[in-house]
Formats: sequence, C-alpha cells, structure tokens
Amino acid sequence: MKTRCSVVVCFLLSAAMLAQSAKQNKDETAIKNLDQQWSEAVQAKDLDKSVSFYGKGASVFPFNAPIASGPENIRQLWQHLFGAPGFHLEFSPTKIEVSKSGDMAYDIGTFELTMNDAQGNPTTTPGKYVVVWRKQNGQWKAVADIFNIDK
Repeated sequence: MKTRCSVVVCFLLSAAMLAQSAKQNKDETAIKNLDQQWSEAVQAKDLDKSVSFYGKGASVFPFNAPIASGPENIRQLWQHLFGAPGFHLEFSPTKIEVSKSGDMAYDIGTFELTMNDAQGNPTTTPGKYVVVWRKQNGQWKAVADIFNIDK
C-alpha cells in the first residue's frame, strides 16, 4: 500500500511539473512572438504599434538619455528615435525566462542600430537589451526596457 501511494504521488508531481513546463513554454513562445511583432513595428516606424507593447507603469532606460516613464514620455522617446536621420533598428531575443508563477518574465537579446553619423553616412552599432514583462489583464506587456550599445 505504501509503495502504491508513493507511485501515485510521484505520478502526480510529474504531471504537475510537465503542466508547469508546458505553460512556461507557451509563455516563452508568446513573448518571442511579441518581440518579433515589436521589432517589425519599430522597423516600420509605426509609433502607435511600437509603444503598444508597453504596459501600465512602464519605463524605458535608453543609453545616453534620461529614463522615460509613462506612456507620453515613452511615446516621445520613440518619436525622437524614429526621427533620427537613417534610423533603423532590429532586435531579437537570445533568452526568455518566465517566472514559476507565470506573471513575470524577462528577455535578453541583441540589436543592431543604424543611424547616420555627422557626415550623413549610415553607421551600424551592435547592442544588447533586457526587457521585463508582466502579465496585465492576461496579456504580456513590457514594464522595463533597457538597452545599450556595445561600443
């Protein structure tokens, strides 16, 4: 009887762990898809779509600039970036980690930023980023976004 109970307990624990792993994989895939959509929106310089990925209380921590907190400041930041001569940005995640509770996650990735230099020539600079995601009303939203260049 004791052995049978142990087998049942082990089975239930294994099933719970598999279910949790499947949920985390689903969330990782969702965030990866959001990253792809976000990168495409930025490449298209679609301001409304680009800022739609941020959630309530979000902040952006750009390099060589002050923190942009709240929807209006984040919007102004992206509008300024989109207006820079030669601006082009592509990014993609290299690691996505979802919390066991399933309500927070982060992704680490790389980007390539192209902007014109002082002579008007396009210059591409590699960089890296970290985005912290939080589920808000059942949807993943970026709440902290920090990026900096490698040079």
